[in-house]
Amino acid sequence: MINTGAQLYTFITGLNAEATVDPTLADVLVGTGQTVIEGERDWKVLKKTNFSLSVTPSSTWQTAISLSSITDFSRFYGDFPIRLFDGGERIEYYRQVPWDRRLEYKDVPNTFVYDANAGNIYLNGLVAFSGTLYVNYIASLTGIDLTSTSAVWSPFPPRFLPVLGYYAVGIYKGAVDYDSINRQMLPSNGAAMEALKNAMVAWDDQLQLNELSYNDPTDLYGGPRSGAIDRDY
Repeated sequence: MINTGAQLYTFITGLNAEATVDPTLADVLVGTGQTVIEGERDWKVLKKTNFSLSVTPSSTWQTAISLSSITDFSRFYGDFPIRLFDGGERIEYYRQVPWDRRLEYKDVPNTFVYDANAGNIYLNGLVAFSGTLYVNYIASLTGIDLTSTSAVWSPFPPRFLPVLGYYAVGIYKGAVDYDSINRQMLPSNGAAMEALKNAMVAWDDQLQLNELSYNDPTDLYGGPRSGAIDRDY
């Protein structure tokens, strides 16, 4: 089992018939694979909640709340990605609305807009009370250092790390060092990568289904939600 950046680079060299891939190129190829795979779905292990931000009733629709302190922020997720919590019993739920319709929504409570260019959010309407913002988001993981002797690509389990090696070598053999021998090897490498990625997806599906198994989706709505299964019948 490999789990460090250095071991991943050794694995890439082995897949490449012990021919060394330029370290800079290998870094770019692995980074490309990482970006593609992480962006393919909302992986359970990339879902995080930040609660370092706070607001008061003095906040208006023009009050910028910077997300710069959430250094691994990629994007929001969920129907109500922001919640305002007073520390006791009160919770206000905020849904995202389009940035380009900011003026139309400025007085609509429990909504917010996101200025992706500046990295700021703005809460619309009146803020009901002072409290902490619970921000649900998808994290962006740091790039993989192929010289590192420490575990990389956490929080994904180490057993899935080879998928990045297959991805990198697949591009290298197919686009950089293509020849008749590599042409015959590519289908096998591609099949191994696809099988491993399918295992990742199945693992993630199970993680996400586990938390839904005993969670009634109508609980937040006080009755059956449109399109949801009413489990009382």
